[in-house]
Amino acid sequence: MGNILKSYVQKIKELPTLPVTAHEILHLTVDPLLSVDKLKHIVEKDPAIAAKILSVANSAFFGYPVRTTQLNDAIMRIGFNSVKSIAAGIAVLSFLDDGKKTADYKRLFNHSVSVGLTARFIANNLKLGMAEDILIDGLLHDLGYLVLLRSFPTIYQNILDSLENEKSLLKAEKGVLSCTHADVGFWLAEQWKLPGTILDANLYHHTPSLAKRNEKRLAIIHVADYIAAKNIFSPIEKDPDYPLDHVAFDILTISDSDLKDMEESISNIPLSDEIFNIQHNTKTKINEIH
Repeated sequence: MGNILKSYVQKIKELPTLPVTAHEILHLTVDPLLSVDKLKHIVEKDPAIAAKILSVANSAFFGYPVRTTQLNDAIMRIGFNSVKSIAAGIAVLSFLDDGKKTADYKRLFNHSVSVGLTARFIANNLKLGMAEDILIDGLLHDLGYLVLLRSFPTIYQNILDSLENEKSLLKAEKGVLSCTHADVGFWLAEQWKLPGTILDANLYHHTPSLAKRNEKRLAIIHVADYIAAKNIFSPIEKDPDYPLDHVAFDILTISDSDLKDMEESISNIPLSDEIFNIQHNTKTKINEIH
């Protein structure tokens, strides 16, 4: 079943190429002095994405008391790389919308956003110097769930149904697919030729101990995924045995106590005030931009 599914993912007609906006953003030069204006112009071409960038910039997560309706201000507030990551990530997440704005899609969308922001928080907290560019790895770590929901809804539902007889979602996936959403996400990211860190985030976000590169980055994504699932938004409504690979603790030189402290800190940040409403507030924000 795994090989059959892989071939399907590689040939999905509805997903022929990476979304244009995401492709343009991901291939911008990394020099912010050369790219800020270009990034602004690309984002402005997609008012929905521009609106979502402003929602994030105005959220309490970034701690600015005064709202802005200007993309230039948003870029200055949250940083070039963060805006680049959020814009590209939102472009992909929105493209993988199931077309019905179902509760499943909204939950997956909100989980993806919360993992990206939690990963950024952890990287900052540990002073690892990757806070600005780890956002997109967190935002796009669950491509597998989204492609299953969008293109294989019956299989997705079969997995959820089989949870009644399994202790975890990963075991349910293996029972139905002979692979997991991590494999599916990796295949799609590979097809889209996404950056290597995004490929790794998809494949190893539950098993950072198996990774041979980007170990610290993947350990952060893993811990962020766990914290977000337990404290903010889980990818599905109920997963009784969400995985936690303690090798990630060794990689990051943190303890169970450190994890608890991070959980408490992130739970005290009101992430939901604007960020998780960006799908519903888009029209208002677009009017503000114009």
